[in-house]
Amino acid sequence: MSGDQHGTGGGFRPADVLNHAQLLRQGEQAARMLTRLGVRGGDPVAVLLPMGLESVVVTLACIRLDAQRVTLPIGDHQGYVRHRIASSGTGVVITADSFQGEGRPVQVKAGLDRALTRCPEVHSVVVVPQHSRPVPWTPGRDLWWHEALAGERLPPEPYPGAMSSTPPPEGHRAEPPVSRLVFDDPLERRSADDADEGWGEHPPEDAAGDLARFVNEKPPHHL
Repeated sequence: MSGDQHGTGGGFRPADVLNHAQLLRQGEQAARMLTRLGVRGGDPVAVLLPMGLESVVVTLACIRLDAQRVTLPIGDHQGYVRHRIASSGTGVVITADSFQGEGRPVQVKAGLDRALTRCPEVHSVVVVPQHSRPVPWTPGRDLWWHEALAGERLPPEPYPGAMSSTPPPEGHRAEPPVSRLVFDDPLERRSADDADEGWGEHPPEDAAGDLARFVNEKPPHHL
């Protein structure tokens, strides 16, 4: 929408908590999104985001594509933002809709739109919803972050267990590991890597072997 019309971020949600695998997966989704928007290796991607999950995901996506992240300052810096976007030659900007700074909301997207009036080369603006409130919208150029990522389907995550590319022998049936609790004293058992059987631990018929070991031991402990 343009002029006095506004869009709202239907995907507004509290901060997500992702594990490492989920974070990498979102980075791959974001990389696919940027590829669909025309970003290739070496291309700049302008980023106008506060520190948060989406900022990290964008960085991972740029690393995956070997693209250049151009970080822009949040606040009243329209002249500088315009200069950075124009001088970088980027066609894609990722921005927050708004930002809570020093106790007051900062209309990030609205300020970016004013800066983009002299940046006709920008063809895509991806908006990350931070606050559920209306934002200025340009159809055909602006798109919501969560909707863009949802459109990038990835194959199912692999099974987290151990996998082998070698098929088992014919008729072989793998037995599942057995979990059990052991309550015996570990000091009463020989260590698994203990190759020294000790003195006098051989059967009586091997006493000669013990004696030979004692004589040939280096350094000679009997001296």
